[in-house]
Amino acid sequence: MKRYLAGWVAGVCLMALAMAAPARAAEVPRIGVGELKKMMDEGVAVTVIDVQSREAYAEGHIKGALSIPWQSQIALEDVWSLPADQLIVTYCDCGPGEADSADFARQLFQMGYENVKILADPSIREWREKGYPVEK
Repeated sequence: MKRYLAGWVAGVCLMALAMAAPARAAEVPRIGVGELKKMMDEGVAVTVIDVQSREAYAEGHIKGALSIPWQSQIALEDVWSLPADQLIVTYCDCGPGEADSADFARQLFQMGYENVKILADPSIREWREKGYPVEK
């Protein structure tokens, strides 16, 4: 009976953890293009990460953005130097839901970064449409 109860408790704990992680991940806030641009113009310390492929990054990215292409599992060596004390904004060109940048942001949260936001769709497309600085 003790063995069964211990197994049941462990199973319930694992299920609770599995359910809690996506809930926290789903809470990654979005930031609009205008709000990000305003912060950058005001000199607010923000790290912008383009999670698209290196080729897409080379075709044009938000001025000052770092290129860290999306991976199903971020390597610690790719993000260890990111400042934990300032806002980190991830973006892609994946459309509604921002799949890659949202997943990247969730992974950053799981690695202990707390001040992370996702550039809301249409992200880089809207950035370009508004004529905001892009570099190649």
